[in-house]
Amino acid sequence: MTEKTIIEFKQVSKIYNGKAAVDCIDLAIQEGEFITILGTSGSGKTTTLKMINRLIEPSSGKIFFNDRELSALDAVALRRSIGYVVQQIGLFPHMTVFDNIATVPKLLGWDKDRVDQAVRSHLDLVQLPYNEYGQRYPNELSGGQQQRVGVARALAADPNLMLFDEPFGAIDAITRNDLQDELLRIYKKLGDKTFIFITHDIYEAFKLGTRVVIMDEGKICQFDQPEKIIRQPQTEFVEKLIATAKQQGRMWEGNHD
Repeated sequence: MTEKTIIEFKQVSKIYNGKAAVDCIDLAIQEGEFITILGTSGSGKTTTLKMINRLIEPSSGKIFFNDRELSALDAVALRRSIGYVVQQIGLFPHMTVFDNIATVPKLLGWDKDRVDQAVRSHLDLVQLPYNEYGQRYPNELSGGQQQRVGVARALAADPNLMLFDEPFGAIDAITRNDLQDELLRIYKKLGDKTFIFITHDIYEAFKLGTRVVIMDEGKICQFDQPEKIIRQPQTEFVEKLIATAKQQGRMWEGNHD
């Protein structure tokens, strides 16, 4: 099967107050990939993500979505065609779980039966049965359940592209691990969706990503499959990142007993 590029950055930069948050990057993401973007605070990873749905506009260079330049697309229509999940979740507190998930399908003018089917099927997908959770409000859910609703809401209008901006960063370690497993299950079950996921956690990035983008100071240091990055780090920064992760792993192994 021929690979199809869904997102492409060509010489893209974003400048704030004379300093490059993103510095002349080239990046091509293929349809159906699970891409994780890894970097420390200030590395440019979130700026890169937000340029994809035009929450931030590039200072120079071009970004393409399905071979069409982003700047030529209607920004509102673009955002409605892309799923977006953030750390703060952003569920509407005065709306039920059902109505939260139904938000974008309703904005797109779907009929009542189609909206109802989308909500029910996506609650099933994130393993929150409709009969138990559909009429609850966000404050009646745990943090992990709220994040599952956030994923269901982002998927409800059947987007080809999903963006995740550190969605599990504020969640406890056990729930975070469970949500990572759940997201991988959803990705594999859907089969044809492209996921782009921002994180500062190397274990999360390498666990989830079919390929990993490593960023530092606005530049892409390496973009490859996790196992290849581990075997052949291309820059001093990546070498240090891998060495630190291995050292932490040895610490856990050494204290296992």
